Amino acid sequence: MEFKTTLEIKPAQEKIHPHYMVASIGSCFADHIGHRFEEMKMDILSNPFGIIYNPISQMRLINLCLEGKQLNPEHIVENQDIYNHLDAHSMFGKKDLDDLKSGIQVASNAFKNYLENAKVLILTFGTAWVFKYEKTGEIVANCHKLPSHHFTKELLTIDNITEEVISTLEKVKEINPAIRVILTVSPVRHIKEGIPENMLSKSILRVATDTIEKSLKDTSYFPAFELMMDDLRDYRFCGEDMIHPNIMARNYIWKKFRETYFSDALFTYCDKWQSIKNDLSHRVMNPGSIEHVQFLEALLKKLEKFSVIGNVNAEKEYVQKELEDAKSQ
Repeated sequence: MEFKTTLEIKPAQEKIHPHYMVASIGSCFADHIGHRFEEMKMDILSNPFGIIYNPISQMRLINLCLEGKQLNPEHIVENQDIYNHLDAHSMFGKKDLDDLKSGIQVASNAFKNYLENAKVLILTFGTAWVFKYEKTGEIVANCHKLPSHHFTKELLTIDNITEEVISTLEKVKEINPAIRVILTVSPVRHIKEGIPENMLSKSILRVATDTIEKSLKDTSYFPAFELMMDDLRDYRFCGEDMIHPNIMARNYIWKKFRETYFSDALFTYCDKWQSIKNDLSHRVMNPGSIEHVQFLEALLKKLEKFSVIGNVNAEKEYVQKELEDAKSQ
């Protein structure tokens, strides 16, 4: 007897390979996916502007990066002696205005490079609820705890989202025809707006992603939201806040993502990296012994070989230092 309904996902026709550059932008789920790729030592740029929940702000950032333009200077705000930009995360906040601008410019340049060269772009839409800045009448990504009278709250329509996203992704594909897009709706509930309001928001996002998927070539939808809401469908898969997926849920969704998009070559790559990770965490019983030196020399060779496709420079430096110390004992 089955005690749950399991969501079976059809494997993607085009898979992700070990040498691919990957970019992601969106909600905290995009952060999570990006972190998983980082752990695998893949070439990934995840949320260069920090967590961005609404699709319009995400598309604005993509457009500005592609065009080499700066973010709207009228969206720079100061609060409690800290400068922030309403179109970026508070992680850019600085006491010095030039430092804020410099940090954002570095992020813009990096994101532009990935958009031009990446094989995969992962977009995660978190909410259709947005805030317009009264001063400019534009949708912003972050209110940075400014008083509410500076903003007007609105709900995006399906047309708002689809027109903006399709137009932007067409520009991306003009510059980088090889890029493939993976769309997701965040499995994190935004109940600060209210539970009915959250469901309305997620419904709009889901219909929008379906329209976008059908309108653009090389674009697919990964059902992270459905996996959390229907396949798992239990508060025991939530964290203490009863909103975010806990580690069991995150692992389950990631397993489904791997099964959907990973190539055989990428699975082999992961196995090799896991073997190296096991060696890196190996507890040494006899430091400085011949066996220890031989173990470190073998591990260094593994890292050298793996570095052709994975960024393990930090690990190589660490093992090289351990080897030198072991030989000196």
